[in-house]
Amino acid sequence: MDLTDIKKGETAIIKEIKPDCDPVIKQRLLDLGFVPGAEITPRLISPFNDPIAYTIHQTLISLRQQDAKQIRVDLKEKVE
Repeated sequence: MDLTDIKKGETAIIKEIKPDCDPVIKQRLLDLGFVPGAEITPRLISPFNDPIAYTIHQTLISLRQQDAKQIRVDLKEKVE
């Protein structure tokens, strides 16, 4: 599942950045903290769903859809 597939309020764990991602974009995402194992949650959604602001490492970062599609995630299981 891609980062664009998770809904506002859901939390996911970053699995990887897609291998075919442009190396410049990949490095930018890694520098911003989009690393495997990081928890990420969509917080603010712009009109037409682009861009979306995500909380990662206690920071709010906005990503365009085309960049968010490069990030594979797994939904975090909810603890009841």
